[in-house]
Amino acid sequence: MGKSNFTRAKIEEALKRILQGRPQIIPSTQKLSVKAVEEEAGLGSGSVYYYPEIVNKIKKHALKKPSNNKNKSLYEEKIASLQDRLKKEKRLKEKYRLEVTELKAQLANMASQHNQLALMIQQYQFKIAELEHSNELAHLDTKR
Repeated sequence: MGKSNFTRAKIEEALKRILQGRPQIIPSTQKLSVKAVEEEAGLGSGSVYYYPEIVNKIKKHALKKPSNNKNKSLYEEKIASLQDRLKKEKRLKEKYRLEVTELKAQLANMASQHNQLALMIQQYQFKIAELEHSNELAHLDTKR
C-alpha cells in the first residue's frame, strides 16, 4: 500500500468515525468539515484536498445532516439520563409511600395504646377516690 492509499484510508476511517458520532480526537459536538476530518485523521491542513471525491463526500454529508446526528445522540443521552432519574424517583416515591403506610400503622397502634392507658389511669383514679372515700368513712366510724 502506497503512501497515498494509506492517507486515503486514514481519511476515510476518520470520516466514518465522525459520521458514526464516535470520533477519537475531535469532540463529538464539532461540526463535520474538511478541517475536522483532517484533525481526526491526524493529518496536516489541506491534506484532504488532494482527494476531491472525499471532499465532495464530506460536503455532501455536511449539507445533508448539519450536526443532526450529534444532536440526536445528545438528545438520546439526555433522554436516557432523565429516564434513569425518573426510575430512581419512582423507586424512592414507592419506598417513602411504604414507609408512610408503616408509620401510620404505628401511629394508630400507639394511639390505641395511649387511649387504653388513659382509660386505665382514669379507672385507677376512680378506684383511688373510692378507696379514699371509704377510708374516710371508716375513719369517721371509728371515731364515733
